[in-house]
Amino acid sequence: MNRLRLSLLLLSSLAAACGGPPEELESESGLATREDAVTVPARGTATTLDFGNWNLEWFGSTSNGPTNESLQLSNARDVITGADLDIWGLQEVVSATSFNSLVSQLPGYAGVLANASTVTSGSTWYSSSEQKVGIVYKTSVASVVSARIILTSNDYDFAGRPPLEVKLRVSLNGRTEDIVVIVLHAKAFNDSTSWQRRANASAALKTYLDSTYPTTKVMVFGDWNDDVDTSITSGKASPYKNFVDDSLDYTFPTKALSDARISTTASYPDAIDHQLVTNELQALYVSGSVQAYRVDSYISNYSSTTSDHFPVLSRYTW
Repeated sequence: MNRLRLSLLLLSSLAAACGGPPEELESESGLATREDAVTVPARGTATTLDFGNWNLEWFGSTSNGPTNESLQLSNARDVITGADLDIWGLQEVVSATSFNSLVSQLPGYAGVLANASTVTSGSTWYSSSEQKVGIVYKTSVASVVSARIILTSNDYDFAGRPPLEVKLRVSLNGRTEDIVVIVLHAKAFNDSTSWQRRANASAALKTYLDSTYPTTKVMVFGDWNDDVDTSITSGKASPYKNFVDDSLDYTFPTKALSDARISTTASYPDAIDHQLVTNELQALYVSGSVQAYRVDSYISNYSSTTSDHFPVLSRYTW
């Protein structure tokens, strides 16, 4: 009994020192953990279909990109959770383990990575150690109907990263319809050979979309590694001019960023992260909703801890 009284006295003293009774000690510790999280304001709404694409710069790689993998993951989690979008297209995801860990920390979301067993031809075209594309989506809004790697005959033109195509069944505002999202990560660099590979990839993509989805709501988003007004390669037109010129069938909502000279990266002056939509989806675009989301306003040392690209967002009525 004396030992019991002594224990109670010690607990009471500890509680007084910490500013509360013993049962509050655990919650105090939890608050300290939560204070480390980053608060990112929401950009999605409950009634619109909200898209985002984001290059996560060697996500999960221990030899490239941000060196603190845990911090990069927690920042990515806080951005996706805070922005509150419905569908994300991600690029430069290296580690499937890190991707799965990220998704597990996003309540209400699920994800598909390019080399997953559920993706047709996924492991054939994407190894465990290379940069991969993927999607993250709200399960209350969308479900996966099918997923596959496309345009594999143009693997070289896509720098060994052929696009991931996912057919999603979207249910929102009492209406259910299938849409197609395609995540791509185009060839980088501004030399003439790289420009030509992007132009070849763009031609192949347009032929594919023209023939496969002539009347479908399609979103193609990701890191296009070039601009859509004029190319980053000196003296060259945009390699995506074929889409820009076909304004009856396709639109880059993100061209508004190019026209306004808004960069989508932390160190490069051009908009190189873009969203392309078919006219069926463009008809639902919420005017003025596209933006390069400057989350570096909320994350300290963003470009060294998280990514060298900013998320690019847009909204659509449904």
